[in-house]
Amino acid sequence: MGKRGPRPKPTALRVLHGERPDRINTDEPRPATGLPDCPDDAADDVREVWDYTLAQLAVMGTATPADRDALRAYCEAVVTHRKASTLLARSGVLIRSAKGGALIRNPVVQVQRDTAATLRGFAQEFGLTPSARSEIRMARESADDRSPERLLS
Repeated sequence: MGKRGPRPKPTALRVLHGERPDRINTDEPRPATGLPDCPDDAADDVREVWDYTLAQLAVMGTATPADRDALRAYCEAVVTHRKASTLLARSGVLIRSAKGGALIRNPVVQVQRDTAATLRGFAQEFGLTPSARSEIRMARESADDRSPERLLS
């Protein structure tokens, strides 16, 4: 069983929020700088999602080579969710069972729901949702970039 309670705050947020020094992990490992390379065996549709997502993470400055496998899992989940959504749109939420022809829930609904949950988890980790981005604090180059008005554009 995993740890109980809310997930711990990232160390950078602890420092910014003025946590007590004894609660800050000063020995936290730091990943290498740069961007991860897409694995060679990734399918074309996964690579397409990879390129788009990595471009977004690069702009935000949050991707590192250590994120490669988690990013691949996210990209594969996006592709699976798209395929399930397409199949569900074609076949419908209810389908006829093989035995008796009664209407039953389409099993693709569960696949779509499971991959949506996976996507949500990875998107939170990478800061790809509005709520996740609201928790990330990054140094800006100028004072104008810190004005509340920039959030309106």
